[in-house]
Amino acid sequence: MARRHVAEQLQTWNLKTLISDVALIVSELVTNAIMHGGGPVRHSLRLTSLPDRATSLRVEVVDSGRGWDGAAPRSPFADADECHGRGLHLVDALAAEWGHEVLNDGHTVWADLAVPAAV
Repeated sequence: MARRHVAEQLQTWNLKTLISDVALIVSELVTNAIMHGGGPVRHSLRLTSLPDRATSLRVEVVDSGRGWDGAAPRSPFADADECHGRGLHLVDALAAEWGHEVLNDGHTVWADLAVPAAV
């Protein structure tokens, strides 16, 4: 459902070139939230534009978990035979920046992507 929502919203915003990357990011973050955080899990997309910066797209996933203590995990890649352990590496490779924030009632993981200048 999250991937479908992302695709529909990016189509509406005429950001079709970002659909694949953003769908993969939201899929990884929602999966992590379900597996490690706790419900309810919510996601959102937001376009931001600052006078001194280009427009960016923020993907956020919020869950009810307590999040990480300290910095977000940036461990080495999983072994080739592992089924898990690559999601945040994919997010790191696709996003301009990403991070997390502990909330009073949960945890947010976000990723920012540059919006192509022609948009």
